[in-house]
Amino acid sequence: MDYTALQARLRSFAAARDWQSRHTPKNLAMALTVEAAGLLEMFQWTTLTESRGVVRDPASKERVADGIAGVLLGLLQLADHTGVDVQEAVEQKLRENAHKYPPKHPQLEPPVPDRPGEGAVAPTLPAAPRVHLLVDWENVQPKGDELQALVPQGTDVWLFHGPHQKVDAAGHQLAYGPAQVTPVPRSGTGRNALDFQLAYYVGYISARQPDGAFWVISNDQGYESMLAHARELGFAAQRREFRRAPPPAADPAPAGPAPGPLAVEKPVQKTAIQIPQKTAAKKATPAQARPARPQATRADMQQLLAQLDGLSASLRPAQKDALLVLLQNWLGEPSARSARTLHALAQLQARKRVVVKGEAVSFPPVAAAPSVVKTSALKAALKAAPSKAVTSKAAPAQRASAPKAPPQQPAVKKPAVSDRPKPPVPTAGKTPAKLAPPPNAAQVARAVLASLQKMTTNKPRQRSGLLKHIQSHAARAEDPAAMAQRVLRLLEARKDVVAASDGQGIAYFSSK
Repeated sequence: MDYTALQARLRSFAAARDWQSRHTPKNLAMALTVEAAGLLEMFQWTTLTESRGVVRDPASKERVADGIAGVLLGLLQLADHTGVDVQEAVEQKLRENAHKYPPKHPQLEPPVPDRPGEGAVAPTLPAAPRVHLLVDWENVQPKGDELQALVPQGTDVWLFHGPHQKVDAAGHQLAYGPAQVTPVPRSGTGRNALDFQLAYYVGYISARQPDGAFWVISNDQGYESMLAHARELGFAAQRREFRRAPPPAADPAPAGPAPGPLAVEKPVQKTAIQIPQKTAAKKATPAQARPARPQATRADMQQLLAQLDGLSASLRPAQKDALLVLLQNWLGEPSARSARTLHALAQLQARKRVVVKGEAVSFPPVAAAPSVVKTSALKAALKAAPSKAVTSKAAPAQRASAPKAPPQQPAVKKPAVSDRPKPPVPTAGKTPAKLAPPPNAAQVARAVLASLQKMTTNKPRQRSGLLKHIQSHAARAEDPAAMAQRVLRLLEARKDVVAASDGQGIAYFSSK
């Protein structure tokens, strides 16, 4: 746009209507304020999301365009009557802002000339399009040289990691340059928080560099739908998986140095060869004895099966990720993808207690086995205190085997067995209230969901309030505070509750 020609048109427009006497800097500044206020009025009382939707209506978009044009014309007229060169003023303002606010991502900002005017180089984008590599560091951790070998055409690296996750970016800076590597810590909490943040940066980068390309480096296939949509819009978007190859097997070390000219005798040669072999064997023994990966023990599986049987059908997870989070909480593992958690899931599948097809999870019905404990307890109870029915049935056998009383002795009436006081009979399968085992996370979760169903308007809206509510239901647990944390993670894994973006608020997906 030629601003000088546009200002000349505005001067002729005002002269044809005898407006020159009214076009003073003061009046023009006031008119500019009125035009800006009219533009602001279109967005008054709208939220941030609603303000973006105003321009989706063609009539509203036309009003917004008219307001923007009025502001621009008022600015050009004010600059014309004050003798301000608009292009020079804009370049000067851009340089001042660049020095005042250093960029967080220099690779997204084109170079700005130090001095405008004659001899200055116009700001231009690099000739070759940029190729951005967005690494899901919570999923894969490729080194700088490994990332270059994976995507050789990459130019800029973005490392998305957890707030407490260790990231060594020295190798990436050496491979791509310090200005081209940007660590991005996760700012939100909750499930898939880092995935959503990475997806936001895909739009953030493509909006500023539509000709560039971006690669998501992750083994998570959940990004595919987002990348497919980006490709439909004409963007170069791909995903590349990374799996580090196992190190090659090392050749066995030589037994020892070759015997010198003086070590010719057999005893000397035997000693020189055997001693290094024994030493090497002793050093290799601990590494060989150490297990390659931790596994779930038999006690772990018994505990998992007991807790799984205690879950109702409505509380059992239907997705593989939710089931892994549940096993992680029960086993106390730091990650849902740990080797011990995955081994526990494999054991459940081998025992046909869980069926996993893709991402869906189902639980086959289990036939109830007769309780040996209850049967033995019942026998012990009957032996300790026989009932009337047992006494009556056993009477004929007792009468047949009992010796007859002598005829000369008078029969003495003895109290019947059924009339004697009976000792208390222990009831099989019941435990006194004071010896009841503490509840597990699934039982507390059921109680919390039941109480939340009864709460219509006074449900906790903050994470701290929900933890206190859960802790009140976990009062009989050994550590109510720790149990409340485990139950909250379980509810989040099942998507009954979800954390807000600030990490403090709580929303409810469903009321089960």
